[in-house]
Amino acid sequence: MDYRRGLVAAVVVTMGTLPVTLLPGVAGADSHEELTHAEDDAVHALEHATARERAAAERYAEATEQLPEAEARLSEARRKIDDAAAVMAAAAAEEQAAAEDRAAAEARQEGLQVELERAEDRIRALATATYQGSGMYTVTAVLSATGPQDVINRLGLVDRVAAGEREAMRELAAAQARAGVAREEADQARQRAEDARLAAQGALDAARAAEREAEQAADEVAELVAARAEALAVAEEEREKAEAELARIADELREWEEANRDTAQQLPSGSQLRMPVDGVLTSYYGTRLDPITGEERLHSGVDFAAPGGTPIWAAAAGTVIQAGWNSGYGYFTCLSHGTYEGQGLSTCYAHQSSILVSSGQSVAAGAVIGRVGSTGRSTGDHLHFEVRLAGSPTDPLPWLPDCLC
Repeated sequence: MDYRRGLVAAVVVTMGTLPVTLLPGVAGADSHEELTHAEDDAVHALEHATARERAAAERYAEATEQLPEAEARLSEARRKIDDAAAVMAAAAAEEQAAAEDRAAAEARQEGLQVELERAEDRIRALATATYQGSGMYTVTAVLSATGPQDVINRLGLVDRVAAGEREAMRELAAAQARAGVAREEADQARQRAEDARLAAQGALDAARAAEREAEQAADEVAELVAARAEALAVAEEEREKAEAELARIADELREWEEANRDTAQQLPSGSQLRMPVDGVLTSYYGTRLDPITGEERLHSGVDFAAPGGTPIWAAAAGTVIQAGWNSGYGYFTCLSHGTYEGQGLSTCYAHQSSILVSSGQSVAAGAVIGRVGSTGRSTGDHLHFEVRLAGSPTDPLPWLPDCLC
């Protein structure tokens, strides 16, 4: 992942909670322009960063970009667990109700089975009696009758016996129907119980799978949070180093100026400096939002992009105070130009590929003092140019020609 793209992603997240620092001269810019400047700030903020800090910024941006998706997966996995638990609870209740229905249906079935068996016994008895003699009984009853009325009475008895057979058959049919319903209810109750058991097992399997997903998502979230924390710690450490470096240079310049105050040239009010290089302004002086910490960081000068090896000129006549390697500034030169309105005025030139002067040397305005490079905390050939009053950085642009030429 290109660290510049990572910084843009990180600063977009940072912008959600922090104010945007605009570049000079863009008052009244719309929100799109503000975002563009914020993205530029995010890139420029680490143009002078160490490789360790740029790597931390990349990790931070990646973690910031991936964290919402990981948190969403964790939330979804937890929702699945809740859903599975609800299904399991419903299935358990359904299984219990089905078991109770089955027990009741089986009890009814047992009672109806007894009733059915009694009806069947009665039918068998009636059938046997009919087969063995009901017809002969009818003939005998007629032949032995004492008169017409007796014949009628005896035949009525036969009818009542036949009616009893028919009633017994109806009872048998009804008992068979009730027994069939009871069997069907018991079968349905058993099927519901089995379906509920399978649903509960499926919900349990889903819950276990969701739990594994949740554990993996939680681990991923924890790793991303840890990566962000580690990147933040690196950024804080590097910020402290950079601030300490700025303070140290300021102290050294003030000490030198104080020691040489009596011989320092008095510069007239409104003094101007010459362009220090033939290059293109790419980064302004001022505070920017750190894409990791969200805190303001001072870009203590202006940057002019130029090919490597391009001559660097002294912005004014002066004395070389520092000339050598200076940590994040790479090959670094500072010149003292005298006293301006009671404060020492100096200029500094960073990230040179080579230094062509030495400490204590006097140089004329426009003299070649070094060449453009990309040493120290730098991501490409350019000159980082500073103007300092009493050792402290100030915006160089008001000191340079308006045309920057």
